[in-house]
Amino acid sequence: MDLPDIHAIERACLTAVPAARVALDGSAVIRAGGGRGGSGRANSSCWLDPEDDAALPERVARIESWYARLGHVPKVRITPLTPPALDRLLAHRGWVRSGETVVMAAPLDGLPLPDGTARVEEGPDEHWLMVREAASDASPGRMAEKRATAGLLMVPGAWISVSAEGRVGAVAFAAAVGPLAMLGDVATLPPFRGRGLGRRACLAALGWARSEGARFGVLQVEADNDAALSLYRRLGFREVYRYAYRTLG
Repeated sequence: MDLPDIHAIERACLTAVPAARVALDGSAVIRAGGGRGGSGRANSSCWLDPEDDAALPERVARIESWYARLGHVPKVRITPLTPPALDRLLAHRGWVRSGETVVMAAPLDGLPLPDGTARVEEGPDEHWLMVREAASDASPGRMAEKRATAGLLMVPGAWISVSAEGRVGAVAFAAAVGPLAMLGDVATLPPFRGRGLGRRACLAALGWARSEGARFGVLQVEADNDAALSLYRRLGFREVYRYAYRTLG
């Protein structure tokens, strides 16, 4: 089965990770959330058409000024849909490249059934937030965005918690964006790692999304996170593309 193309995935990811402020400039989507310390997707700009390269110097200057007005560091996500001339221009203006990330997808029909119990909620409770914060050492800005997501999300979302020894040990989040299920926020507390709780949270999240009509799962993972990459490959996920960030200064 053919996997979703990059255009479909990028649009679905923008929907599943909402930002408090959004502006459009041609095919460019400029987003701002918690600012410094917030998530990359919610606090960066991206292009959705690699041929949209008209007046790039003026547009980049405008984006820089918009972020500066908010007190945010300007950031652009570089994907296969980014005009090559934009990446060269940003490098020339001193924007630093970092944060290579792998985007993966898999048909949901091929996934195993959830292998244990999990709690599914329509928003993050304090236990979910505690695990998400502690397991990844998330910044206050990032956690503020996590608390706000349920109120900004237009599509169905599910916050998954898996417990062991009387406490929540692993969490995940999924959003059903039409045929695509966006999986994220997978986190396991250190004492519970290596026991399959993260896998159970992922399968519960994707099972929920399948019940909402999704046919494919999509996720993103840092390119150097070997443990997560191994888990997702065992679940049948395959790489579709990669992206990185360019940050001013």
